[in-house]
Amino acid sequence: MNRGDYETLAAAIADSDADTGARRILALDLADALTGTNQRFDPVRWLRQCGIGPVTPVEVAQWTSRLAYRVEHINDRRQACEQRTGVRLESYSTTVPDSSRP
Repeated sequence: MNRGDYETLAAAIADSDADTGARRILALDLADALTGTNQRFDPVRWLRQCGIGPVTPVEVAQWTSRLAYRVEHINDRRQACEQRTGVRLESYSTTVPDSSRP
């Protein structure tokens, strides 16, 4: 699949008349399947393009173990890029921050 195919799928989900819950389930299931089609596929960004509301890396990682692995892999790549270039990118941490800490 190419970028246009991914964008077409995301637009179809975003424009769907289905309720948000159904669109969210469909989008997450598709993201899980699409993770196997392309090494550079970013499920968090793609799900955001689907218009299913805010999607965090933690939510994506909790859906399936394959998505969790992909999110962690992307986070590792982003950290390596940040160390090399000094450019800050969104962290794709899969751990829930402890809100009880000051």
